[in-house]
Amino acid sequence: MDISQTNKPIINDTSTTEEIVRNSNEISIHSTTNDDRKSTQQTLQSLVDKKKLLRKIDSGLLLTLAFMYCLACLDRTNIGNARLAGLENNLGNKEVYTIKMVTSSYGRMVCCCNLCCMAAVKNFGELIATRLLLGVAEAGFVPGAFFLLSMWYKRSQCAVRFSLFLSGSVLSGAFGGLLAYFITKYMDGKGGLEGWRWLFLLEGLTTFIFSLVSFFILPNFPETATFLTVQERDYWVTCLRKDDCSLNDSQHYKIDHHSLYLVVKDSKIYIVMLIGIFIGTAIHSIALYLPTIIYSMGFDPLKSQLLTVPPYFTGWCISLAITLHSDKTEERSFHLIFGGCLAIIGFFGLAMFENINLLYVSTFFCTAGLSTFAPLLVAWISSIFSTPHDKRAIALAMVNSFGNISGVLASMLYPTNDGPRYFKGHITNAFLLILVVILTVILRFMLINENKKMEQKIMI
Repeated sequence: MDISQTNKPIINDTSTTEEIVRNSNEISIHSTTNDDRKSTQQTLQSLVDKKKLLRKIDSGLLLTLAFMYCLACLDRTNIGNARLAGLENNLGNKEVYTIKMVTSSYGRMVCCCNLCCMAAVKNFGELIATRLLLGVAEAGFVPGAFFLLSMWYKRSQCAVRFSLFLSGSVLSGAFGGLLAYFITKYMDGKGGLEGWRWLFLLEGLTTFIFSLVSFFILPNFPETATFLTVQERDYWVTCLRKDDCSLNDSQHYKIDHHSLYLVVKDSKIYIVMLIGIFIGTAIHSIALYLPTIIYSMGFDPLKSQLLTVPPYFTGWCISLAITLHSDKTEERSFHLIFGGCLAIIGFFGLAMFENINLLYVSTFFCTAGLSTFAPLLVAWISSIFSTPHDKRAIALAMVNSFGNISGVLASMLYPTNDGPRYFKGHITNAFLLILVVILTVILRFMLINENKKMEQKIMI
C-alpha cells in the first residue's frame, strides 16, 4: 500500500467544476466535465515543454530558496567555527557557546543584518542579545518555504525538492567550514579585528544583500507567476489541481480557524511533532558541534574546519539519491527508517570507537542519515496533512515551531566538560533516533488503518 497517498483527497461526483478562462493567444478553456478537463490537459500539454517548465520553476523558485537557506544556516552555525577561532577566549566566558545555541534555534528571516552586529560584541550579554534578535527575525522562513514549495510541486515531486532545498544546510556545513578556514586564517588581525569577527561580518553582509535581491526575484503562487508564460501557467496549475483538488486561486490562500481545529484534534500531528523534536536534536547536534567533534579527534582547529566538508558533501549526495528513489516509488516511511538507521550507526560509532579513522567515518553516517531524514519527513507531513491547503500550512508550522525545542536540547548534550569524547551526547542522540524509527512505524500503521476505514466507507 502506498502510504504517501493515504490522505489523498477524494473527488465528489457532485462537486462544482472550475472554469478557466485565459485571453492570451486566443486560448479559452471551459472545464465542465472529466472529458473536458482531460481535453484541456492534452491541449495545454501540446503547447508546453514539461521538462523545460520544471527547469524554469526549479531555477526561479527552488534555487532561490535553497541559496537563502544556505545563507540562513551559515548564520546559525558559524558560531561553531567562531568558537574554534577564539570567540570564547576573546569574550572571556567558556559557556558562551552552549548558552548561545539556545537562542539561535528559532528560524530565520531573509533580511538579517544584525549578524553583522555580532562582529562588534564585547561581552557575553551583547552576544546573547544579538543572537536572540537573529532568532526572532528568522522565525517564519523555513515553514513558509516548505509551504510555498508544497504549493508549487506535485506530491511525487516534493521529496527530492525538499532535499534540494535542505541541501542549503548541507552545503553551508560543507562550504561553511571552508569559508571559515580562509576567513579566520587570512583576515585575522586585519583592521584590528579578530578572525571570528570578520566571519560574522562578511557572512552577515552577504545574507543582507541577497535578502534584498530575493525580495524582487522570489515568485509567489503558481497562478500569479510572471516568469512563466500563460500556457505554462495554465498547464501547471491544471496539473497541480489534478494532484490536489483542494487548491483554489491564490487569493483564497488564507488560514481558516477550522483547519487549525482539524490539525489540533488529529493525533498524528503529535507523533510527527515528537519525531521532529527528536530528529531535530540530532540535526542540531551535528550542525552546531561537528567542528568541535572533529577537533576532539585530535586535529588542529583550522584542519577541523576543513574536515567538515567531506561528511556534509557525502551526506548531500546520499540524501539526493534516497529522496529521488522515494519520489519514484512514492513511498516515505521505509526510506525514513533507512535514513534513521544510518544516523543511529553513526552516533553509536562516535560513542564507541577509539580509532580516529573509524570516528571520522562515523560522521559520514550521521550526515548521510540526517540529511535524508529531514526532507522525507517534510514530504510525508505535506502528504498526511494535504487537504485543505491551510491545514498543511498549519501542520508544517507546528512541527517546525516545536521542533525548535531541539536546539535547546542539543545545546545541553555537548557541554564542554564532557569533551573530548562527548559520550553522553552521542548515546543520547542514538537513542532518540531509535525512538524516531519506532514512532515512524507507529505512524505508518495509523495511516494504514485510516486508509482501510476510508475504503470501507467508500464501499458502503
